Amino acid sequence: MMKSIARIGLVVAALGPMHAASAAPTPRAFEPPPSLPGQNEVVQLEAATVAPPSGGCRPQGSISRRGAIVSVVLNFVRGRFFINNPDPTDPQPDGMDPVELRSYGGCKSGPAIVVKPGDTLRVDLINQLQKDDPSCLPNPPSGLGLPDLVGCFNTTNLHTHGLHVSPAGNGDNVLLNIAPQTKFPYEINVPADHPSGTFWYHAHRHGSTAVQVASGASGVLIVKGDRPYTPPTPQNPKPIADIDTVLHGVNGAPMKEQIFLFQQIAYACFANQPGQAGGPWQQIYTTKGLYNVNSSADVANAPWICPLASPGNPVSPGVVENFGLQLDSATIWDTNGRFTSVNGIVQPTLTVPAGEIQRWRFVHAGIHDTVNVQIVRATPVGATNLIATSALSGNRQQQQTDLLAACNASPDTLIPQFEIASDGLTRTRVRTVHASQVGGVLESNYMQPGYRSDVLVVFPSDGDYCLLNQAAPPAERVSNGNGGGQGPSTPQLLAYIHVRGGQPVSGDLQAYVGTTLYDANPTLPEPVRAGLRAGDLRPWAPFEMLAPPAVGSQEQQADFAINFPAFTVNGKSYDPDVVNFTREVNTTDDWLLTAQGEPHIFHIHVNPFQIIDVTITNATGQRVSIYNPDGTCRPDIVQSDKQQLANQYCGMWHTFRDTIIVENNYQIRVRTHYDRYIGEYVLHCHILDHEDAGMMANIAIVPDLNAPGGGLKMTGMRHSKAAGQPAPHKH
Repeated sequence: MMKSIARIGLVVAALGPMHAASAAPTPRAFEPPPSLPGQNEVVQLEAATVAPPSGGCRPQGSISRRGAIVSVVLNFVRGRFFINNPDPTDPQPDGMDPVELRSYGGCKSGPAIVVKPGDTLRVDLINQLQKDDPSCLPNPPSGLGLPDLVGCFNTTNLHTHGLHVSPAGNGDNVLLNIAPQTKFPYEINVPADHPSGTFWYHAHRHGSTAVQVASGASGVLIVKGDRPYTPPTPQNPKPIADIDTVLHGVNGAPMKEQIFLFQQIAYACFANQPGQAGGPWQQIYTTKGLYNVNSSADVANAPWICPLASPGNPVSPGVVENFGLQLDSATIWDTNGRFTSVNGIVQPTLTVPAGEIQRWRFVHAGIHDTVNVQIVRATPVGATNLIATSALSGNRQQQQTDLLAACNASPDTLIPQFEIASDGLTRTRVRTVHASQVGGVLESNYMQPGYRSDVLVVFPSDGDYCLLNQAAPPAERVSNGNGGGQGPSTPQLLAYIHVRGGQPVSGDLQAYVGTTLYDANPTLPEPVRAGLRAGDLRPWAPFEMLAPPAVGSQEQQADFAINFPAFTVNGKSYDPDVVNFTREVNTTDDWLLTAQGEPHIFHIHVNPFQIIDVTITNATGQRVSIYNPDGTCRPDIVQSDKQQLANQYCGMWHTFRDTIIVENNYQIRVRTHYDRYIGEYVLHCHILDHEDAGMMANIAIVPDLNAPGGGLKMTGMRHSKAAGQPAPHKH
């Protein structure tokens, strides 16, 4: 067997792609996520009566609306489709790598679901995966190398990430197991006062979350609002209003929207030899031979390839099956050569007109690595403008030289992003990601797994632009610059942006956006209208400031740490049968978030939290805030932070979120109100391989902490008999 594997390694090395600068990949058009046209309109549509078959992407017919009921059929299948590979030496025809991934409806990304406040979202989740699941056996094949708690890759459930809805029963309940060959009816009741915004949904069954999300089992979930601004009154001091109602032109036409679902699908092609000891999914094809648990660092860090099969050399489709080899590594996404895709397309081309303000909804649906979003004007290089022709070639490492030359980020080339919402919730003030220098680092829109960012963008003139995942500063890389997790080691292209036609814009783009919003909303009261022009979004922000907890309340803490092989919260690995926190509904808590050893990403279900403060230990050992009293970042702290980690917290002061990275040497204080809903749900690290390995905890919200059983069940209702007690009533 070892001789056979060695022979395969030599064959693969011979087939491995070399950089071919003269060849160009086929440009791929930007595609929005699959959706049902008109689904966000209040129209009468026939409900889907027949589930789409296994295989083939068929979102039409899987979403329907009748009045306030939105019905969705999600077929969880092993979808067979193709992912385009820009490497011109990719041996697959037309550079299309065949994959077989656990997905919704056989699509590259889940369908976009649009609901309104007050809607009922009914999701029939049909798990069509096979019951024969080696990862779910009491003793799974040794070749899978599964850590404790990880497995059952064909068992699933559903999480509506960021929605403020009930976690109980068949609501947003991630404590369910939807077994293979079964169907489950979810009913998500979106409250009438729910904020509009950008949310998402994804698989969340503990033990299989990372494998399924890394296969693309995720989609965008948008809450569309049509509640206009109304002045406050003594009876209603904070009327609900939706930012959607002011994002239009002077003619009243809504601003065009684009959805960017960033996925990091870590598919690999395996050499599954017949009768292989330890089971399948052990040998990944790379440019330097077969990668397995015994490989040298040279092979383990080589880009992955999908060669053509030949006699004696079997090649699987691209799959996500081996947790240890494909997911359980801080460096693997940076070295495997795979691309962060946009709505399932690698490096698509989007064409927009100059001067048109658009709303771009960014959703980070990856499992591990940061996406540092920048928009940069391209610089033509040589006789061929590779950005204008959508012609970067090679894997990510091979594109590096051309990309650095053509998409060089500088204060003069960076196009600002005007962030109006984070994690789906409208901000109180526009945050500008612009061309100023913060701590010596050009700003990015720092997106961690689970983050959402709604931005307004406008391109000043015709030309070609790059949507980049900018390289992380070396000090931000995990393990003192030697690992991954906080962005790529070199810039990566997410999409080509071609600006053609329209009306050029000169001068300050921020002033242009503000003036456009001012002119387009003449019916607003003048102070509100003037505030909108200046970036004041408080009339449309669902939250401004949470009141502090009751006097005497104890601060809660979530401390993330890896004491290998244990992945823990507050020193304990996840136990599904243990409630780690019990809190009372309609109360408020402050939480202290910390991380040991390396950064982790805190996410809690159901209720968002407000960032109260971010602190760091300075050179004298004192813990100090990174913020000035007005919420701006302290220049002395930012400049002294040699790791350049403070930058991503600037602009977060007092914002509301549901996901936040906790960096080394930083402590995050957040405040949350357990509003309305009781039930059991989870908090966890949103580095999903960490979550699966045990970095998760259960939290139960009960009616009354001081009542027997927390006010649940009928504890204490049975009376003991005593002398003189009246006789029971007779019926």
